[in-house]
Amino acid sequence: MPPIKPAANAGLTLYVSPDSLHGDWARLVLAEKDVDTAVIKVIMPGKVDEDFLVLNPAQSLPTLADREGVISSARVIVEYLDERYPHPPLMPQEPAGRARVRMSVHRIEHELFPLAVAMAGTGAEANAARKQLIEGLKAGARFFPARGHILGPECSLADTAWAVLLRRVQMAGLALPPEAASVTAYAARMFARPGFQRCFHPSALPPSGASRRRG
Repeated sequence: MPPIKPAANAGLTLYVSPDSLHGDWARLVLAEKDVDTAVIKVIMPGKVDEDFLVLNPAQSLPTLADREGVISSARVIVEYLDERYPHPPLMPQEPAGRARVRMSVHRIEHELFPLAVAMAGTGAEANAARKQLIEGLKAGARFFPARGHILGPECSLADTAWAVLLRRVQMAGLALPPEAASVTAYAARMFARPGFQRCFHPSALPPSGASRRRG
């Protein structure tokens, strides 16, 4: 594994691709932390950004550049942000609680995120992904609490992953069945959070290829 190299800039910059689910996840965690000095930069597919190319020759997105180094992979980025900016915490203090969050995030990232990405397409594959995602949400509705968050009273990284996933469900115009009313209510609570509102306000993301400083 290549060593983490120092970032070229002294501040924190999050590089994302437009309309990226994983990029949205990293952006939401950054918004929950309310890091007003952070810069978000959109990298357009097929266009070379020289600064980004120097930081990450592989050009994988999302990528986070900080004083401490350059980090890629959404899962690594969100955990890094939680440790780098500990308040408010998005991971429990006790090891068992942290393990539960990691298991929940692993399932969302590896089982549900791919369905959300696939359903954005067209044809039979997209229709199958939509159906499978809705059926999965309906089957798991009993695990969504009537109030609070998915794994307890405090918001965690699992909640941020669920929030960006359920936003994609809403954007796709998919109506959840009455059996999934708990999921719908949970989504409304997540969407009302100040961090979510900051992240997904129409003015939050800069134009493609541009940078925007949070705050």
